[in-house]
Amino acid sequence: MDRVCIVGAGIAGAGVAQAIGDAASVDVFEAANVGGRMASLERAGCRIDTGASYLEVDDDQRSLIERATTDLREIDAPIWQFDAAGDLSEGPNQPPRYSTPDGIDRIVADLFADAGATVTDHCPVERIGRSAGCWRVETREGTHDAEQLVLATPATATRSLLRSADWTADFRTYLADLADSIPYRTMDTVALHYPFAIDRPYFGLVSLESVYDVAWIAREGCKRGHVPSGEAVLVVQFGPAWATTHHTIRPDEAARAAADRAADLLDDEELFEFDWFEYQRWGSAIPGRGPGDSLLDRAAEFDLALAGDWVTGIGRTRAALESGLATGRRISNRL
Repeated sequence: MDRVCIVGAGIAGAGVAQAIGDAASVDVFEAANVGGRMASLERAGCRIDTGASYLEVDDDQRSLIERATTDLREIDAPIWQFDAAGDLSEGPNQPPRYSTPDGIDRIVADLFADAGATVTDHCPVERIGRSAGCWRVETREGTHDAEQLVLATPATATRSLLRSADWTADFRTYLADLADSIPYRTMDTVALHYPFAIDRPYFGLVSLESVYDVAWIAREGCKRGHVPSGEAVLVVQFGPAWATTHHTIRPDEAARAAADRAADLLDDEELFEFDWFEYQRWGSAIPGRGPGDSLLDRAAEFDLALAGDWVTGIGRTRAALESGLATGRRISNRL
């Protein structure tokens, strides 16, 4: 059976594994936690999605997610909008949005498990190489050979792996330079915990205008199993412009700013005072553009595939999943 090695255990890598299925033996290596930017954490009995706030899918992806994921839950409350003046309005019709009581990263883990892939997390790939038509992947666990290599990593990580690769093809340098040219926007996320419930008719608020420094606020309690009764967690995501102008801000200062914005937008002075917070800066949050489809065909000539939101140029979990599924289908057709 052919061997496929996937570097990166985010939603794109999970899509690759799903599309390949039992057509090959699939090994996955992840430097940190399974899920990538579909990340969750637990604190004081609360489960918080700190990266992507939900997974939004089309009809085809929905059947896949529902089949593979244990305890998948739809978020029923709608998303509203706010303008530069902070005025709220109801949003347009919206597709289904999902998480799980164990966090959004559970969806990614279940997709890998359903695909039968072998996943090793907290195991960074130290170097890749290619010789005699075969790929070599080096980790602290040892060296792994594969007929097909998939880099399901952000463009920045893809660039680093290619720069240090033991691979003499001119395409290596071209691809590394291309990955290096992909611009990313940074996002700062703050989760604020309150010892009281916050009741509103919406799950989230999304900014209509980039001039406002907050891009998104979510009520984590709208996700079943995430927040105990009588408590609340607000997840505040600042826009890229704010992260650029506040790149040296301390986490406690970011939390204070997030609480101020939340209190203003939700028109509730009680929200100025939170009892704890979590802070996360996502340096490679939103790609500014993609590399173009012709790149994928050229990479395939070397049994190399790329997947992720940067490949599509769209910083959405749905785009990353579709990129992975499309990549996996191309590989499966060639095996």
